[in-house]
Amino acid sequence: MDGLEEIVFARKALTGSAVHTIDAKGRIIVPAKFREALGSTVFALKSADGRCIRIYPEIQFLRMLEKLCHSDVRMTALRRKISGSAEQLRVDTQGRMLVPEEMRLSVGITEKVHLVGMIEWLELWEEQSLETAEEELSDEEALRMMADLGIA
Repeated sequence: MDGLEEIVFARKALTGSAVHTIDAKGRIIVPAKFREALGSTVFALKSADGRCIRIYPEIQFLRMLEKLCHSDVRMTALRRKISGSAEQLRVDTQGRMLVPEEMRLSVGITEKVHLVGMIEWLELWEEQSLETAEEELSDEEALRMMADLGIA
């Protein structure tokens, strides 16, 4: 079984979306539907395009780093870039997670956060940035792509 199959069958996949307000202490409430799949230890990392924050369950993050375990200089640099910019976070017993302010502000998240399940990870978005990202793929193009993949 590959990583995705393990997530889908061994744990609940991260699907769906939610909108929450960040509390006065800078914490984000993780909806119950995401908590089981995330677990209590997660890793936060800005997306490669810098538009959102990805929240990885601990096992997914470690698997990602494992794929970068090569002696190749460029892979080592990539591993350094990823692991050096990631933040280990805890989801407390009330389902709250404190994402560092600097990381939140770097993607424009101030008061309200949009959480989007991406099966293997969770994305945190600022509203306008998410709307822009969603406009990049029309419904028609999505249907064509799904048909090409044999899933439409």
